[in-house]
Amino acid sequence: MNDKLKNLYKTQILTYAKDSTYEGELPYATNTLEAYNPMCGDKYTIYLLIKEGAVIDAKFKGYGCAISKASTAILVEKIIGKELSKIESLVAVFLDVINEQSKHKPETLTSDEALLAFAATREFPERKKCASLSWDAARNMNL
Repeated sequence: MNDKLKNLYKTQILTYAKDSTYEGELPYATNTLEAYNPMCGDKYTIYLLIKEGAVIDAKFKGYGCAISKASTAILVEKIIGKELSKIESLVAVFLDVINEQSKHKPETLTSDEALLAFAATREFPERKKCASLSWDAARNMNL
């Protein structure tokens, strides 16, 4: 793993884990996603306001390690304003970025630094579930 990706991992994780911009409930949510890892206890509810096939607003509430919290915050940030049809490909890119068995270098998948920061989990497969928790919930959403 190159030094740039390692540095991104440290800075992005810490920044997003401390940022509360996307935290909270969304009382007017039309849909929710549940992300739960019974092995470690990380648990998030992601609230979505969906209109005309797009995510208009989103928030999350829950708790977990810095990696799962930062990853959830990034997911929420990235899906606001996106058409539902585009979310599937975004999720697929992120999951490939963190996949240690991927045939692709992370930098060839995306130039988004927030997503690339999680490429470091390729070297720490035990943290992959932390990074993918909310993204797996988004992948499995049936909206």
